[in-house]
Amino acid sequence: MNDSRIPETVLKAISEGTHIVRAYREHLGYSIEEMAIACGLAAEEIENIESGLRYNKGYRDRIARSLSLPAGTFDELSDVSDAA
Repeated sequence: MNDSRIPETVLKAISEGTHIVRAYREHLGYSIEEMAIACGLAAEEIENIESGLRYNKGYRDRIARSLSLPAGTFDELSDVSDAA
């Protein structure tokens, strides 16, 4: 993954094995609780996603919006279909 639109700190964290959602969340300074409130998910759901749980397009878009990222930011990085 080498995309100039992705901040270097996020790329570094991902290359070290950090889940992309956590990498962006930490880069932007959000706690799990703050992000959960912003995207309407439970903190436990955020923790599960950051631990590698597969998640659907609706969740991907909600998370992206809560981090002020464009919808679709996480689409190419997930192996879950858009049907869910």
